[in-house]
Amino acid sequence: MPEHITTWRDARFDMPVSRQLERYNELAAKNASARARAELAARGIYDPARHGAEERPALTVEEHIELLALAECVARTVRHPSNLHHALLAGVTWTQIAQVVDSDELTVRRAYRQWAEDQHDLNQRYPDRGMTAEEYAAATARVAEGAGDTR
Repeated sequence: MPEHITTWRDARFDMPVSRQLERYNELAAKNASARARAELAARGIYDPARHGAEERPALTVEEHIELLALAECVARTVRHPSNLHHALLAGVTWTQIAQVVDSDELTVRRAYRQWAEDQHDLNQRYPDRGMTAEEYAAATARVAEGAGDTR
């Protein structure tokens, strides 16, 4: 693992999401603590006896980059389109999905269709991955259920 994560892709491939969250929380807590101390000092109300005398250094530029990269990676991981796919298979409606993600049905259906197309393309290149032709046909039929043309 690199000393500091510099892109969301680095975090994704170098550590499990549980470790990403742990490191994100470490950096976010360090940042909040340093900012709180600086704010108290700027207001002239910092009291070492009350607030602690230990140093609380601000995040470095590299740590801010790592914090941003980890946040993006976690967001992309937990917001993965396959979650929508599995929800649909479980019976969640397009209306419910749109409400949950604060979007509209057309946008959600289009995003799902694009994901299904990407999965089918993946299967064409690597037959052990992605969606088969049958799964892709079922997914596109799912997109069209109860809606007009969503393209």
